[in-house]
Amino acid sequence: MNARVLNATIFTAAFAASIAPAFAQAPAYPNKPITLVVPYPPGGPNDAIARALGPELAKALAVPVVIENKAGAAGNIGTSFAARAPADGYTIALPGSALSINTVIFDNAPYKIGDFRAVGMVAQGPVVAVAHPSLNIKTIAQLVAHAKAHPGVLSFPSGGKGTSPYLAGELLKNTAQINMVHVPYKGTGEFIPDLLAGRVPVAFVSPLIARQHVDTGALVPLATTGTKRLRGWEYLPTVEEAGVRGFRVLPWYAVVVPAATPAPIVSRLNAALQQALASAEIQKKLVDLGLDALPGTSEEAQTIVAQEVQLWKNVPLSD
Repeated sequence: MNARVLNATIFTAAFAASIAPAFAQAPAYPNKPITLVVPYPPGGPNDAIARALGPELAKALAVPVVIENKAGAAGNIGTSFAARAPADGYTIALPGSALSINTVIFDNAPYKIGDFRAVGMVAQGPVVAVAHPSLNIKTIAQLVAHAKAHPGVLSFPSGGKGTSPYLAGELLKNTAQINMVHVPYKGTGEFIPDLLAGRVPVAFVSPLIARQHVDTGALVPLATTGTKRLRGWEYLPTVEEAGVRGFRVLPWYAVVVPAATPAPIVSRLNAALQQALASAEIQKKLVDLGLDALPGTSEEAQTIVAQEVQLWKNVPLSD
């Protein structure tokens, strides 16, 4: 072997030896805390799900999962923050159906559906229509009749455009041909005091929130918004059963990451999510929230997110 070939061989071996430790020491994902962004304030269903899910994800991933509430603009602030985060799997988000719907109802939504990759669905379930006792209304039929007799008088609150209380109220207006006034708040927890005081006398709220106030008589349950009667609320008809044909609002909740997140990281997060959803603690929490777990693949979740966009494109929605 001549000197030139020998030197080249030595250099190649030395170079390989120098970079081998770098590859050998490349940290496996995850190796530091993960931030789970909730685009709504504490007190609402997204927050309740995240705080139940966080410890189970942490157990599955063997790193801490820190909940960070970034509320405002009907969820757009926290959601757009998550869209702009580094695509490294260390910032994940738990939005609801508003992730899709906001891209339809806001002309200047600060993100696009294509900015995200769905890790997986978490849960899905209806909300409960309730009324303040001062209205003396006990059914959806009575609510519709009252609204028709007093157009523009009744108001309903929401955590902002795109949230399930907003969508349910708007869909009821459209399908029942009634006029009610939408009053937006920063989140579900923000409007509950006004609902209990009767300042906004009609609302659509999660079963968990509804239950405590229905049991004390502070609110009157009218109906649920799904396609079948809700577990634990079997005495209540669905809105469609109550006579409003074509009415269906079934909010979902999903874990998402920035679209450029590498596929192996998405797969790792999905596996952890499936493990979390199978836990007894999560199952109980979801039942308490009136939700059904939605285990499945990232691809299945991505399809649901896209379908929600199409569902609301043809529904006229007001401010």
